[in-house]
Amino acid sequence: MKTVPIPSSHWKGYQKMAFRFAFIFFSLFIVLLDWSVNPVFSYLYYYGYLSNILDVVISWIGNDLFQLPYVIISPYDGEHNDRTYVYLLYLTLAVVGVVGAFVWSFLDRNRQNYEVLYYWLTTIIRYYLAFTMFLFALEKFFKMQFPDLGYYTLTEPVGDMSPMHLAWAFFSYSYGYNIFIGIAESAGLLLLFRRTTTIGAILTMGTLANVMAVNYHYDVHAKMYPTALFFMTFFLLLRDAGKIIRFFFTSQSVSLPVIKAPVSQKKWINIFKIGLKFLVIGFVLLYQLTGYMTYRKQTQERLAAISDYAGLYDVRSFVVNKDTLPLEDPLRWNQLVVGDRMLEAVRFRGDSIAFASVDIEKKEMIISGELTDLHTNRQKVYNELGSSDETYEKMDSILVARQLVSSFHFELVDSTTLFLRGRSKNDSIYITARRRLMYINDFRLMKRRFHWINESYYFY
Repeated sequence: MKTVPIPSSHWKGYQKMAFRFAFIFFSLFIVLLDWSVNPVFSYLYYYGYLSNILDVVISWIGNDLFQLPYVIISPYDGEHNDRTYVYLLYLTLAVVGVVGAFVWSFLDRNRQNYEVLYYWLTTIIRYYLAFTMFLFALEKFFKMQFPDLGYYTLTEPVGDMSPMHLAWAFFSYSYGYNIFIGIAESAGLLLLFRRTTTIGAILTMGTLANVMAVNYHYDVHAKMYPTALFFMTFFLLLRDAGKIIRFFFTSQSVSLPVIKAPVSQKKWINIFKIGLKFLVIGFVLLYQLTGYMTYRKQTQERLAAISDYAGLYDVRSFVVNKDTLPLEDPLRWNQLVVGDRMLEAVRFRGDSIAFASVDIEKKEMIISGELTDLHTNRQKVYNELGSSDETYEKMDSILVARQLVSSFHFELVDSTTLFLRGRSKNDSIYITARRRLMYINDFRLMKRRFHWINESYYFY
């Protein structure tokens, strides 16, 4: 295919070296570290054995090279936890980027510039950021990331909340603010077009800076991921950084030329490229939108199914084998929260909790302890049996059989009394709990909404 050449320029040595590193690092990042945004990469990751290959490599680096004394937990689709696995993967990408840049420099030392390759890299990054930010926006529009406040959050003392829980409670309160955040994140769609790349990058960088501020200062589990996206956005602005600074801080007039795209001498090829562009954009955005519509429908169906059981229950009796534990016993349950969109859990004395997973069809409740231990135990099962769909579906039963989590069968005796029976290790446990007669909208936080006129501040 013959193309009209892009006007060439002579790049300095450090520019070429930096570009080679950026090309390798960002390309590997998109393919290996965040496959959930792209349905093609997601399929490649899970069904093309890429996940298995990465697990072997990262496990060798962590356990054999660095001699880490604990289980390295693999990431899951859609999660961006700052796990050891992810830091090791970042380190691997950085090392490959540096070594690759030097090798590339030696093999291609006579190259004057990378104008064409720069265009394609910026195109890949623009599309990736646009689709990622739109995915974040859908989380807000459908209120999936910050679900409505439930009984657990509304009855949890602020002093007992984790910083992340406090932040989630703040964002979950207002759907209007979720819409505002979603609109700000949707500005990333401006990156899909070269003429709006600069304004899209500026807006996206500001949005990501806010995400980073929240995640860093409220100890949210995903700090490095938005940081990487921020630097991707910065890369898009780097070419025009000097002109942007002059525009904002001097009286000089500037122009921001659009990144030149290769143009074919054959008209049909140019038309095909435009058609392909809008086909890709339409497919990915529709794929993401329908995915969240399905996810929201499933969530609503679950909430409807569990509505008869939802609420905050005070534990009235807790029998282990044949012994009734007194209220002062630290092993005794204090409260049980069922049907909460944000967190289903068991409260013990003080501020300690256990996490609950409720299956309404089986009327089964899985109780697990500290989440790091739970994820570690899951990873051990995956390491032993493989990361297959079959293993995933049997995970709860495997953990129960190995006495790593506890399983309870529950039934609603009457409108307010819940009865549970199950086992914890070798002990038989019988629990009777009474639901509190309270409603979400009865809490002061939920009753107080927007007011134009306030004769005094409503602060208590």
